[in-house]
Amino acid sequence: MTKAPAKSLVRRVIGVMSGTSIDGIDAALVRLDGSGLSIQATLLRHAAIPLGELAQPLRDAAEQKPMPAGEFARLAWNFGCLHIKLIESLIESNSAPDLIAIHGQTVFHQPPVSWQLLNPAPIARRFGCPIVCDFRQADLAAGGQGAPITPIADWIMFRDQHKSRAVVNLGGFCNITILPAGNSTSDLASINGADICPCNHVLDAVARLALKQAVDVDGAAAESGMADPDAVNTLVSWMNRRSAPSAQRSMGTGDEAAEWVRHHFGRLSAQDLAASAANAIGSYIALALRSKRADEVILAGGGARNRALVAAIRSISKRPVRLSNDLGVPIEARESMAMAVLGALSADGVAITLPQVTGCSQPAPVAGMWTRVRG
Repeated sequence: MTKAPAKSLVRRVIGVMSGTSIDGIDAALVRLDGSGLSIQATLLRHAAIPLGELAQPLRDAAEQKPMPAGEFARLAWNFGCLHIKLIESLIESNSAPDLIAIHGQTVFHQPPVSWQLLNPAPIARRFGCPIVCDFRQADLAAGGQGAPITPIADWIMFRDQHKSRAVVNLGGFCNITILPAGNSTSDLASINGADICPCNHVLDAVARLALKQAVDVDGAAAESGMADPDAVNTLVSWMNRRSAPSAQRSMGTGDEAAEWVRHHFGRLSAQDLAASAANAIGSYIALALRSKRADEVILAGGGARNRALVAAIRSISKRPVRLSNDLGVPIEARESMAMAVLGALSADGVAITLPQVTGCSQPAPVAGMWTRVRG
């Protein structure tokens, strides 16, 4: 008798991301077919929630403002409870996902020390499934930078048999993944990635200071302003110094260009300051891409909603530029989907970081800190 072929493993995994912009939490319910590097990811649902009253204390923590240990403990607990509310909006009341993979909030990052703040215990208690978080620590322990952490997930979601791609995350910081053309796991050695420059950190700081709002919605203010050459050149020069060969590292605490924002705030109108930031950042990203081998550029992350920023990237990149939406991954869901993929890969014993990207000596086969509840 011929054996029936084994059914492919199917898992429902929730990935959750709270980025360095510190403005909200995104979650994605993802169907993952298969296991290991053969998995295929399909977005089922996506949801987001603002940080509300937790935004300011999380920002204070990231800005290294002192607070008592008890305040950190309460912040981590309340942050975990906020995750519960978001995750509940993605699933039916009586169903639990197979796995929840959570990034946590980066409040400090200077390798080898990095802190993704979160208390996962209330989340595990509520949903009764394994929780994995704090993905960067295993790479940091192996001598890596702990970032960028998404390239292998980008390969799962965005690789193409015939075209090489640059996947550009326009988040608090901009990071890129360079994917070679092809569909073989042997291509993993040719994947590259790097942190490029601050992005939404600067754009949102301009919005808060000059526009008196959380964000420049769709880049409307930047579109209506005129970029100031001195402001643009000053920011570009600052980014050049931070990314010089002698400073090769992942970006984190101290890389937010806050001094640039404060220096030009008041000298320029709100619209011109926003335009200057978008022009400088977009030009810097586009010029960085021109040195990379990629047939097309895929933009994702909250910054992809900023029309002025996207226009600046398009005008200089000299290759096709499109949004990740075109590939079935909404720009807001790319990072949370990536967390779901990274969680599943780690559960399958697949190393989630790449030595040529993070600089780690030997990637750990299982990353993340795991919380399990037996009921």
